[in-house]
Amino acid sequence: MDDGTGEDGGARPPERTVGDYRLVRSLGRGGFGEVFLGERADGTLAAVKLLHASWAGDADMRRRFTAEVEQARRVSGFCIAGILDADPEAEQPWIATEYIEGPTLQEAVDKDGPRSGVDLHRLAVSTATALAAIHAAGVVHRDLKPDNIMLAADGPRVIDFGIARAVETTSVTASGVVGTIGYMAPEQLEGARLTSAVDLFSWGSVMVYAATGKEAFSGPTQASRIARILGGEPDLGALPEPLLGIIRTCLDKDPDQRPDASTLLNRLIAAPAEGTPAPAPTSAPAPAPDAEGTTVTPRPDDRTRVGVDRTRVAGDAPPQVDPTRVAPPATVDPTRVAPPATVDPTRAYTGLAAQDGASASVSAPGAPPVPHHSGAAPSGPYHSGHQPVGAQPTGPGPSGPLPSGPHHTGGVPPYHFGGVRFTDPGALAQAFQQDWPSALRVFGDAAERAALGAWIIDDLGDTTVDRALFRRQTTDANLAIASFVAQLRPDLPPVFRGRPASVEALGELFADPAPVLTGAPLANEMALLARPDVLRVMGNHHSGRPGALHQLAEHLGQAERAGIAFHERLRNELAGWVSTRVHVNPALVLAFLLHPERAVPPNDGDKAVAEWVDILWRKVESAPVPDSAGHAAMVYGAVPTLRELARQRRHWEERFASVSAEHDTLLNRVGLQVHLTNAVRYSRWAILALPGSLVLEYALDAPDWIVGLLAVISVLGLIGAISCTAARRVVCGTPARRAHRVMELEHSNAQLPQLTSGVERIRTDLAQARRISEG
Repeated sequence: MDDGTGEDGGARPPERTVGDYRLVRSLGRGGFGEVFLGERADGTLAAVKLLHASWAGDADMRRRFTAEVEQARRVSGFCIAGILDADPEAEQPWIATEYIEGPTLQEAVDKDGPRSGVDLHRLAVSTATALAAIHAAGVVHRDLKPDNIMLAADGPRVIDFGIARAVETTSVTASGVVGTIGYMAPEQLEGARLTSAVDLFSWGSVMVYAATGKEAFSGPTQASRIARILGGEPDLGALPEPLLGIIRTCLDKDPDQRPDASTLLNRLIAAPAEGTPAPAPTSAPAPAPDAEGTTVTPRPDDRTRVGVDRTRVAGDAPPQVDPTRVAPPATVDPTRVAPPATVDPTRAYTGLAAQDGASASVSAPGAPPVPHHSGAAPSGPYHSGHQPVGAQPTGPGPSGPLPSGPHHTGGVPPYHFGGVRFTDPGALAQAFQQDWPSALRVFGDAAERAALGAWIIDDLGDTTVDRALFRRQTTDANLAIASFVAQLRPDLPPVFRGRPASVEALGELFADPAPVLTGAPLANEMALLARPDVLRVMGNHHSGRPGALHQLAEHLGQAERAGIAFHERLRNELAGWVSTRVHVNPALVLAFLLHPERAVPPNDGDKAVAEWVDILWRKVESAPVPDSAGHAAMVYGAVPTLRELARQRRHWEERFASVSAEHDTLLNRVGLQVHLTNAVRYSRWAILALPGSLVLEYALDAPDWIVGLLAVISVLGLIGAISCTAARRVVCGTPARRAHRVMELEHSNAQLPQLTSGVERIRTDLAQARRISEG
């Protein structure tokens, strides 16, 4: 609904001054406040961000905010929107930054399409330069996205840096994790300790969007996007080299493998704009110990790791060998080894030729799995119904010391995972469940997944596991792991991403919906679990409550659809909801399904919002389970919309009351003005009675009483004209002021119907929402 502040909506809200800046108009709203166009007395323009008033009582926030602003002031201003002024101690904290005239990258791509060639390379260099400058000042942006890159006439500028960190560390953060889904790094989504590497991941995602017009980790829902960031491959479209390789390294799941901003900038500067490979780096960084004391050599490109993956144990392989495979001879191309002719080609993925123990490995990045081999080897003991066995450690590890005897039995080549040789897929599935991060690396890499599929399908001849897990591109590696484990080991308790996922465990995790409402890091894990597909897979595990998780999955899907349908009906039938977008959060739905007592109306503290909530909540109370949970989640998701509707209602009603009162005053003043003008006019006509009386007396010899009457009328007219003219001047002002008052009355007459219509639309929406909620 139009709020009445536009050019066609009549009067704008009264002007406001913040510091030295007069707020001209609103530029937009964000997670931390509202941005206005500000103008100083000397004509200087600024983007003035007013932070949420709820921060006013948090002294710790003000201290952090002050420190962050001072730190951000030190960032070189040639490629960012520099900070002009700020007042963390104001009643409503604010910050003024350089006003950049131009569209955001988001707007430019939406309007003109993706960038390519030199334009794309120039954008990459400019934004990388901005990141280098920001990081050099000790600031981490944490919310780099297309909306935070302004395309000025003199080049791109990065905005909104230096605030997120202060906001994130306060106790009053409304959005919990700072960032935008789709451009957040995996460690950011998981609530881990953050470094400047998160900005490099965001930069890579932004460049993919700029080049393709799509997110690198797109998905139909928030949960699917999170899942893809955590365990899926990015969609890089038709990005050309060398930018493709540079961006891929920035999108590495491991923050330690991403370049820093300075290295990124050097690579971009040294690389040609398009068409030819980037020059190789002159020197590689020295290996550095990680948090566990293991030396990891950084990868020179996006796919090849030189050194030992710290999540696996090399066993009896040389130190430089990928521990999931057996190294080929040094003279052979390490990315593709042709096995000896006597070796079953399907065993080239896992390694040992049965005759002489020779090692072979086929691991071309992106290579499709080897077709099914007819000569299936016998499956492991798990398939015979015995306790899972077949895990044979190759070195010290969780399975104990290295045993004696052969590495595999029955001619089945082993699969190496976590420093252990497995000949039984059931035991491997259990190991995957216990070491989920390492399993994620297997399923998140196309070549590794193909190698696993070749071992399962061709070497073992297994018929239990769905072939689609290995033969189709996966965008959700977590769900793929869960499905793999559930198919091979349904006897194991349900676990997802290392978290127990039984009905009882979910009840404990979702007992407090606060993380979902605040956006705390745990909310991302809850979102990944709160999906019908995940619950169905978890329900395939044996439990003391058969079918409970499947039923919960059905209820979750039904409740989510009910919430969406409720919102769609409001959109279709209420004028103020036409352009709204309300997210029905499945995690909140699941929390209400597991704990119906938690489904209480949201309390915003605003009477106008409370009226909307009271009306909509009637739908929650009248709906059966599970629809009521979906309706409740919809109401919670609609709270920002309800706040905006309440703001609009106040604006329209205040404007209506103000214009109505002004109209009544003007009507009275103009009425008096009209009466006095008429009195002056009539008095002037009365003055003409004097010459008339003289004519009657001398020319027509009229009676004296008629002549006397006319004389009196003439004198009274003269007195009236003088007095009414004076009164009109004193009471109604000059002729110009009187004319302006008449124009104001005409303007208010024109405004009143529109304002009346706006107020009536709001009241009609409330009545219609009440009918929908009670129907």
